[in-house]
Amino acid sequence: MSTVLFVLYRVVYLAIEAVTLLMFIRAILSWLPFVNLPPAIAGFLYNVTEFFISPVRTLMFKLDFVKRCPIDLSFLVTYLLLHAVQGILTGIYYSVI
Repeated sequence: MSTVLFVLYRVVYLAIEAVTLLMFIRAILSWLPFVNLPPAIAGFLYNVTEFFISPVRTLMFKLDFVKRCPIDLSFLVTYLLLHAVQGILTGIYYSVI
């Protein structure tokens, strides 16, 4: 049971880590408009990260001050939420074993 729990913990933890890394790469590339990625790579990067960002953006745009903000804060909030989930997951895992 302990091995199965460890494998499940690591898979979820590393998946979240991969998504946050892809989000970071997407953010850096958005600052560099002269970098032309192949459409397949750019599409993959957008689709994977947007899957996590879009629900947060939808919830945040229900708040009036977010609508008036010139910066899309949903990206930062999603990034922080994913790291919070990692921390909670780690806490749960180490409290169970």
